[in-house]
Amino acid sequence: MLTKGDLQAIKQVVKNEVDESLDIKLKPIRKDMRKIKKDVKTLIDHFDKRDVRIQKRVKKIEEHLDFPPQQN
Repeated sequence: MLTKGDLQAIKQVVKNEVDESLDIKLKPIRKDMRKIKKDVKTLIDHFDKRDVRIQKRVKKIEEHLDFPPQQN
């Protein structure tokens, strides 16, 4: 018959094996997630800068056409 100590030892061995297996399987997923985060950040930065440039151009056009200042 198994004792509580035996069960705890078995539980620890199984837990270690599962953790190692998960780490191995999750490693490529983590790598992909880092790349996706980097790509999303690059896209957001690009479109944010583009939006600022467009706002400046629109403001200059509005001033040239004597439009009233736009309320936000």
